[in-house]
Amino acid sequence: MKAPKIAILVDTSTGWGRRIVQGILDYTTEHGPWDVWIEPKGQNEEFNIPDDSDIKGVIARVSTQKLANEINACGIPAVNVSGLVLEGSDFPRVTIDWNAAAKLAEEHFRNRALRNFAYAGPLHLSYVHEHERAFEKALAESGTPCHLLQPDNNLSHLEQWPSRHKHLIPWLQSLPKPIGIYTWGFQIGRDIIGACRGANISIPHDVAVLGGDDDALLSNACHPALSGIVTPARQIGYHSTRILHSMIKGEPAPSQPLFIKPEEIEERLSTEMLAIENPQMVQALTYLRDNACKPIQVEDILKQVPMARRSLERNFVQCLGRNPAQEIRRLRINHARKLLAKTNLSMQEIAEACGYSSYNYLSHIFKKETGFPPGHYRSHTRANR
Repeated sequence: MKAPKIAILVDTSTGWGRRIVQGILDYTTEHGPWDVWIEPKGQNEEFNIPDDSDIKGVIARVSTQKLANEINACGIPAVNVSGLVLEGSDFPRVTIDWNAAAKLAEEHFRNRALRNFAYAGPLHLSYVHEHERAFEKALAESGTPCHLLQPDNNLSHLEQWPSRHKHLIPWLQSLPKPIGIYTWGFQIGRDIIGACRGANISIPHDVAVLGGDDDALLSNACHPALSGIVTPARQIGYHSTRILHSMIKGEPAPSQPLFIKPEEIEERLSTEMLAIENPQMVQALTYLRDNACKPIQVEDILKQVPMARRSLERNFVQCLGRNPAQEIRRLRINHARKLLAKTNLSMQEIAEACGYSSYNYLSHIFKKETGFPPGHYRSHTRANR
């Protein structure tokens, strides 16, 4: 049987686009050989379907009505990997779960005891507005407002972003401090960091910045380096190809979009802070971050920070919304997640590396906290990767 030929209309200039392509290639390697057509382009360049009658399917970031019309005119199966939904475009869609990403961002900021939050991005774009709304929704569950960088009416849509620092700086200066800013993509996070440096605003102590995406190269190419949500682009590429394959074989297209949750934040210096004035709490939390995965208990914290246990627990709840034992457990489970996903350590070795004497006890706690046994979590994350 002749190998199917597909066209990939996704930019190759960003980490997101390259990971999408890698996920597509992961699937074609497993189920191929496939003939893949791709043309290196930037995110804002125009994409067109090649004039090739052998093309049997398309995976595209369908971000313009022109491209949507062109794909429709070809009459071949297509899958959309964009977060943007165009009117009259009903391609099957595989994209990131922005609500899950927003919850991840909120949790990341709250774990640093932040109580002020903001969002920055080109809100005149509908998909950016949806991204921002997901963050507002996550904050609204606890009654917390979100400060927005409003569009500058004196600029055209094409000029809205990246904005000049003179537009960013007054907004950053007006925000309550300390504050956590969630951004659309990593480039805007880099712009925020640059503007803060220009205004002598301390990062991360006054402003902590978290990118809505992560680029292993460019997120490090600023000072301080930018933390970012690791979007599941590779998984999006893989599952979009799986769906396209089924459509090429004549199976019906799925009627609902597939939303894939991000599960990880690449933590860097731009969010490495604790928004706490109490010096004893800073001392206690610093000790925990260095020692939580050792076989310690709450009594060990009290040896480092002499105070009444009841006072310690009350301060923890006031700052973080959980007691010291719960914070120890949270740090250990987060470390276990990373070891399960990224190493080949045995379950017993992971248990010991996380401060537990036995795998059985780790398994019990892990399942209680995440809803999955450690073995299932490892296989799930590796399949997604």
